[in-house]
Parts: sequence; structure tokens; C-alpha cells
Amino acid sequence: METLTDRQRRVLEAILHFMETEERPPSTRELATQLGCHVKTVWQYLSILERKGYLVRKKGRVRPAPGLTRGRGIPIVGRVAAGAPILAVEHIDGYLSIDNLFPTDGSCFCLSVHGDSMRNEGILDGDYVIVRQKPDFDDGEIGVATIDDEATIKTLRRRERLVVLIPANDDYEMMVIDPAEHEFRYLGDVIGVLRMLKRLRHDRAF
Repeated sequence: METLTDRQRRVLEAILHFMETEERPPSTRELATQLGCHVKTVWQYLSILERKGYLVRKKGRVRPAPGLTRGRGIPIVGRVAAGAPILAVEHIDGYLSIDNLFPTDGSCFCLSVHGDSMRNEGILDGDYVIVRQKPDFDDGEIGVATIDDEATIKTLRRRERLVVLIPANDDYEMMVIDPAEHEFRYLGDVIGVLRMLKRLRHDRAF
């Protein structure tokens, strides 16, 4: 998907928020009221969002593209309930979802982790990492790169014209890459790790 401008992102967020609360797509007039602009302006933004792949129009209705629709998420219970069910409405402080944690403007993607070379940085085999797309890395950041079409997660450092990929596990050796000799491409920095507790419990049992 193409990157959105701040204004385009605001329109998309307004649509997603409306659908989350009302459980239906908003009309152009409702969007215009919410955004404080003319209906004609809303139609222009909807056309741009559709062209960029964020919206789909079917039979005159506008809906978010598959994968963008968000639910309410997991309830955040801010305190222990005394004498009442923990999920009672009055004890819910909000909802936690991926949308609340990471950018939803198309700048991020998710990868599953295979291997334990970054174990000491808390990135384990079977985890999912959230990667923010960037054209280049800052020295010392944990990121995802491809070397001759093979993807890897490592801490990246510069050594003059060379790139050093450093694992976080003593069982692995660091890699020194010369971009002139290998097809090196930086995909982005790791900004989050998702892990299922059930899998962790299984691993600990052995």
C-alpha cells in the first residue's frame, strides 16, 4: 500500500473509528460532519484511499480493505474487582488491540521468527516481530535485512563500507557483509514482539 498523508490518514482513522463504534460504514455526510469539511471533499479523499488500496467500494458502500477492519480488542481491567465479575462493564478502562500499539498507516508489517539467534534480546523462535519499514538503519538498532534474498533479524552496525550483523546468542557468529559483493537490502527496524504464552509454557515443560 502507498503511504498516506496526515490528512488521508485522519480520514481513514475516522472511518475505522466509526465502524468500530457504530458497526457500520459511515455515510459521506457523517464523515463530512465528523471531519468538519464539505461532502465533496470527503468523496475526493475516499477516491484517493480507494486508489491507494485502503478502501473498497461495493454497491455504493465504502469499506476498509481486508485486514484493516479492527475490533474493540481485549478489555483493559485497571483494578481488581471486589465482589463483582472482573469483566463487568464498570471495571473496564478501555480496550487493547494491535491498532493501539503500532502504526496502522501501512508502514509496518509482521514476520514470524525462525531460530534463536536473537534470544538474548528477547526474540524467540516462534515469536512474531512487528517491523517498521525504513530505507536505512541507524547504527546499533535491531532490524530485518535481506542478504541475497535471505531474511535475517540482527543488530546492525556499520564498519566503513561494510555492514556487521550481530546475533544475541553466543552460539552464533556475527556476519560481515560487503554490499558490493552481496545483494543487501534493509527492510526496517523491529518495534515490537508478539508471543503466545501457551507456546512458552509448552517449551518450559521440556
